[in-house]
Amino acid sequence: MISKTLFQCPNCSKQLKQGQKQYFCPNGHCFDIAKQGYVNLLLSSHIGTGKPGDSKEMIKSRREFLDKGYYQEFSDALNNMVIETLTAEQSDNFSIFDAGCGEGYYVSRLKKQISKLVNKKYLDIYGIDVSKSAIQYAAGRDKDIRFAVASSYHVPLLTSSVDCILCIFAPRDEQEFKRILKPSGKLIVAAPGANHLYSLKEFLYDSPDIIGQKGTVGEGFTLAEHKNVSYSISVENTEDMYNLFKMTPYSRHADAKAENKLKSSGFFKTEVDINIRMYQKI
Repeated sequence: MISKTLFQCPNCSKQLKQGQKQYFCPNGHCFDIAKQGYVNLLLSSHIGTGKPGDSKEMIKSRREFLDKGYYQEFSDALNNMVIETLTAEQSDNFSIFDAGCGEGYYVSRLKKQISKLVNKKYLDIYGIDVSKSAIQYAAGRDKDIRFAVASSYHVPLLTSSVDCILCIFAPRDEQEFKRILKPSGKLIVAAPGANHLYSLKEFLYDSPDIIGQKGTVGEGFTLAEHKNVSYSISVENTEDMYNLFKMTPYSRHADAKAENKLKSSGFFKTEVDINIRMYQKI
């Protein structure tokens, strides 16, 4: 059975159709579907030198840490914002795109929550990440979400095709997002607040900065809603503490002394402080 998708060919920008084993466009470009169910739409011209995206070790640590539920409260708040947006739409059709979806934790939880609460005849969900390892994990979580290896700076989705974009702790190209959003489309950006994981930074560094990731969006969008999610988490075993450390950028800058200090600690409490901003395309 052949079905239309919102994917566009990375070579010629024509709409991709999905067959049993391949995605293909009218110009004859074909992309094999991996056994896990994802497709690789990342061209060599879309990346620089080296292996793109997070390392396999970082992805594995993030997957194991998130699956323990430490960020579930944030995930639930994010889901509620999306569901409120979705239920306000009159159409039976709704499309969601997770840009930089990582190992798929957030988008897979969102899909499960939507299926319980919202009656939409056609719900199309897409996720991309530049890391092949991340997409392999993501595709293993949910076969009904269309996952692709691709760059958020070269989004392989059709123009004006998406109702809602999620960008969770991920790099973004706002012009690309504006291109793929429908006129009434929403962009939801989640970014660390000033106090996010501050106790972890204080534990690792002598003089930690209180700087959050910029979650504001520029020209072409207007802020529709802002929600801050703040709570404390207690990490009670060494494995979870180490996974938290390895899944963050801090692991790239901490020295061996700081890493060993964390490994030897038996209990740790730190802050979750995340800003969720929803923007309307204008």
